[in-house]
Amino acid sequence: MNLRRLAPPKQLGGRIRWLFVIFGVFNLVTVLPRVLGHGTGPVTARVAAAVAAVALAGWWLRRYRLGTFPAWMIPFEALALLAIGLGMRDWVATLGLLFVFVSFRGLYGTWRHVLAFTVLVFAAAVAGVALTEPSHVAQFLQQAPGVPPLALFTAAVAESTRRQERAAARERVFARLGSTLATTQDRETILRLSAEAAVELLDGIPGGWAVTVVDDLVVTAAGPVPVELLTGPVPPAAEGGGVRIPLRSDKQHFGDLLVGNGSAEVRPSLAALAAQTSLGLVNAEHAADLHYQAFHDNLTGLANRSLLREHLGHALARAGRGSPVAVLLIDLDGFKQVNDTYGHAAGDQLLVAVAQRLRDGIRGADTAARLGGDEFAVVLDGMDAAGDAVHVAGRLLAAIQEPVPNAVLGATGTAGAALLPQASIGVAGWRGHAGIDELLHDADVAMYAAKTAGKGRVAHRDETGTVRLAAALTS
Repeated sequence: MNLRRLAPPKQLGGRIRWLFVIFGVFNLVTVLPRVLGHGTGPVTARVAAAVAAVALAGWWLRRYRLGTFPAWMIPFEALALLAIGLGMRDWVATLGLLFVFVSFRGLYGTWRHVLAFTVLVFAAAVAGVALTEPSHVAQFLQQAPGVPPLALFTAAVAESTRRQERAAARERVFARLGSTLATTQDRETILRLSAEAAVELLDGIPGGWAVTVVDDLVVTAAGPVPVELLTGPVPPAAEGGGVRIPLRSDKQHFGDLLVGNGSAEVRPSLAALAAQTSLGLVNAEHAADLHYQAFHDNLTGLANRSLLREHLGHALARAGRGSPVAVLLIDLDGFKQVNDTYGHAAGDQLLVAVAQRLRDGIRGADTAARLGGDEFAVVLDGMDAAGDAVHVAGRLLAAIQEPVPNAVLGATGTAGAALLPQASIGVAGWRGHAGIDELLHDADVAMYAAKTAGKGRVAHRDETGTVRLAAALTS
């Protein structure tokens, strides 16, 4: 036996049970000298009493370590008390053991189990006295009325401490979940943690399970979830005694927390869990919005300069391993005249249109960014060949210079007017640059060479550092 498991626990309820098991085992051990040392009854009865005391002490220690006492053992414990009473032949000692029995065992099981245990051991004790000292039965019964109240008292103490332990465990669940949610921004992770926390709150309830539901489909699950919930739409009403709690904020419904077999005691905690989960989802959305705003251009939704440099840094690391990388710097020609002639609303419309055309013209692995004003950039990551960047730049330039219908002008009376954007693009491929700024500088030099050569041109800086013009576009 591992004696460390018999060390005093830290929790109040555990310490109470520890004290009572030590007290009970001690009293069972004291039976041995009574029946083996100076007992007056038959040898067979005294040996049976000693065996019963030792077996019962071992049983109590084992079940104490496991934390449960099965109901089917109650008759055997009553028979053990009867055997001890027959071996001791001392009604006072038997009465004392009866009080020990009900005080210790009243800490375990339901009220029904405690009542059944009390009735059976009381009957066993009376039978032991009646069979060995019939003249003392009346005295025994006069002293025994305190047994049922003691059983009820210990059962009440046990129930109270269990409630306190469960409340403390729930507080630990909320504290752990709260600290985790504070650093989590992933929606599915938050829902998974919520389902797992719900199962922890249901600890000890048979069939305790939990799922999070979005659009009537299970997103995350914990515990023995019914198969039908995982294979199809979740019905509006929870089945099997389950509880469905909405996950919502003041402005948004995120989904539902569906919990199996949620008792009345734990439902307030489940409601608090749903509120904490909803707050975590709101905070995650706010954090995602802040992150998006920090790394994206407010007008066009493209990456901003910070995000471009971050992606370009990763691309350069891959370039060192043989993956071609190029940067395109794009400057709109005559953008100031658009603002001066048609107004800033028309200029913003033009910038948004150019941003969308850049999105449509690149791959998912590439990055389009607005650096500010009328200047854009594109990172081409992992091309098949370094020369592909010039072809991509030509294709993007053609797309950019398509007419942009001007809804702003139409609204002010110039029906059918269109903006005619023009741009210059500078291209620079990685050729062993020491860092991001050196590569961007090469692209910037190429872009100004394109602007100097005329509108609607692409220029690139080749492997030797020479700036070359691509063929001019023809309409």
